[in-house]
Amino acid sequence: YDGDVAVSQALVDEACDGLGVSEVSLIADGGQKTVRLVERGGSRHVLKVIEIGKTSPESLQRAAREVSLLQSISSPHVVRAESDLVELGDPPSGAAWLEELLDGDDLTVHFGQEWTWPDAARMMMEICLGLAEMHDARVVHRDLSPANVRRRASGQYVVMDPGYARHELLSPITVFGHPGTYGYISPEHLLQPPNGPTAFSDVFCVAILGQQALSGEVPIPYSGDLNDYATRLRDGTRVDLRAVRSDLGAGVLDIFDRALHRQPARRFAHARQMVEAIEGLT
Repeated sequence: YDGDVAVSQALVDEACDGLGVSEVSLIADGGQKTVRLVERGGSRHVLKVIEIGKTSPESLQRAAREVSLLQSISSPHVVRAESDLVELGDPPSGAAWLEELLDGDDLTVHFGQEWTWPDAARMMMEICLGLAEMHDARVVHRDLSPANVRRRASGQYVVMDPGYARHELLSPITVFGHPGTYGYISPEHLLQPPNGPTAFSDVFCVAILGQQALSGEVPIPYSGDLNDYATRLRDGTRVDLRAVRSDLGAGVLDIFDRALHRQPARRFAHARQMVEAIEGLT
C-alpha cells in the first residue's frame, strides 16, 4: 500500500457505515492502513481500512486480492475474511473489509525463552498447514514474521496478513519489490523482480521462526548494517542451532539444515513437505 498516506477517521466512519459495524477501539495504526476492533449484532470483528494514495493506484486491486484469497481458503490456520471488500468514496479513495477476531497474542510476545522441540514442532507444522493452503492456490506469503502469526488461547497457530502475498496468477498487480521484515526474510527477497520469493522462501521463513523459538535468536540476525546482513543472507552464514541446542536430535537439525539452505532447490519445495518431515520425527 501507499506508505505516504494516513487513514482519516472520516474514512473509518464511512467503512463502519458501509459494513454495518460500530467502532470499539483501535488495534493498530500504520500510516496507509488502520486496524480497528468493531462490533455488529453482539459479535466482534477486525476492521481493516486502507486509504488509496495517488502514487499507488494498484492499492485497491491488492486489497481486493487479499480479501479474495482469505475468502477462498478454509483452514483453522489462516485468518478468515468475514466480509467482501467495500470501496469507499466515489471515485474510490479507500477500501475496507472485516476479518475474524482472533484471541491470543502474536508470536512476538512468546519468544525469548527456549521452547521444547515438541512445542516448536507444533508451531512450525501448524504454520506450514496454513501456508500449504496458500501454496496450493499458488500464493506466496512473503512476509512471515512473528507479528504475522497468532498463537490463540487454545495453543493453535494462525497465519495472518497475507496482504503483500504474491499470487502467481495475478502477477501484473503484485506489489513492486519484495516486502518482508529484516531477520525474517529469505535470500530470494534480495532478488530484483520479476524474480523473488517462492514457496521455498516461505519454508525458509518458517525455519527462522522455529530456530528463534528453540534458541531465542534468529539464524541470520539483522544488526542495522543492511549490506552485511545481505551478504550473510546470500552466503548462508547463520547461527548454528547445534551450538546452542545440543539436546536436539540429528533428525531435527537436518530439517533446519534443509529448510535454511541458501539454495532454494535444496529446501522443501512446499510447506506440506515440511509438515511430513516433522511428522516423521514425532
